[in-house]
Amino acid sequence: MSVYKELNNVKMDVNEFENVPLSQMEQRRILKKIRKKSSFKTRRKKWIQVSIAAVAVGVLSFSFLIDRGTIASMPFVGGIIEDYNYPGENLDFSSYKTPIGETAENALGKLTLNEVLLDDRQVVLSATFEPAEGVDFDYQTTIQPTVKINGEDYAVTTGSQSIELNSSMFTIYNDIDLSQSVETEFVNLEISYDMWEREKVEQPWTFHVEVSQAQMLKERKIVDLKQTVELTTGDQVTIQKVVSTPISTTIYYDLSQSKREDIRFAIQSEEELDIHSTSYNSNEVGEVSYARFNGVTLQENTDYFLVAFDWEDQPLIQTPIPIK
Repeated sequence: MSVYKELNNVKMDVNEFENVPLSQMEQRRILKKIRKKSSFKTRRKKWIQVSIAAVAVGVLSFSFLIDRGTIASMPFVGGIIEDYNYPGENLDFSSYKTPIGETAENALGKLTLNEVLLDDRQVVLSATFEPAEGVDFDYQTTIQPTVKINGEDYAVTTGSQSIELNSSMFTIYNDIDLSQSVETEFVNLEISYDMWEREKVEQPWTFHVEVSQAQMLKERKIVDLKQTVELTTGDQVTIQKVVSTPISTTIYYDLSQSKREDIRFAIQSEEELDIHSTSYNSNEVGEVSYARFNGVTLQENTDYFLVAFDWEDQPLIQTPIPIK
């Protein structure tokens, strides 16, 4: 459902609410997303781009006329998962994520768990936080959860981002990278938001939910490479596999035979070179390194190759490695 249809269904007397304007930071963030989405070149199309930006800012400004409870119930304002790693892109992960809408409250404020998405070795969360009166919170403050999957803690790293909706409401995004894949179609999650910055929360916001990853598992593609490659530096890296889902593509590799950790992979096709990834590198024995390309899915009837560079953009592999 579009933003406009949701707003059309809201009946209200706007005179009783305060009009809270967007901050300059919020307006810059919105404009940045729209400029990234619309790469127009002609003068006329540039004008259209600015007009779209103005409409977007206007719609969000109008949304702040609504009471806070109504805002939190609207997923386009509460923060959808697609906006976390893919800002400005027209993506729909409805088939792969689970809406929750449950709320927990403590002395620090009220936190609503909006959505949960399971990707390959990753959990992504969207929540809405309303600080209690007198609690100091801004977009630089982070809230991080501990996540147990079917009773086990597989977390390796946890990322967090806070986005201000208005002075008393924030979207909280988290991504939790896991040490192993979760193969069950239905997954029981215990999500406990127990870290405020680097301090423990005395009474965490805790949720027990069941989510489905059946559709993601059905569409997932696994390419087992098990190929050891000699780098131009003389070191060796073993590329274990490439996993592609409707959400992302991830390369898993072993650096234990390399003295260096400064390697980054890219995925090359006939049309483009995808270099933007989040990665974890370790040459410790037993550690699995990976590079995750959000928004990249391997398509049928397209040839893909792996290439590698160091952190100074110098090539490390002489011949691209086919993914097949």
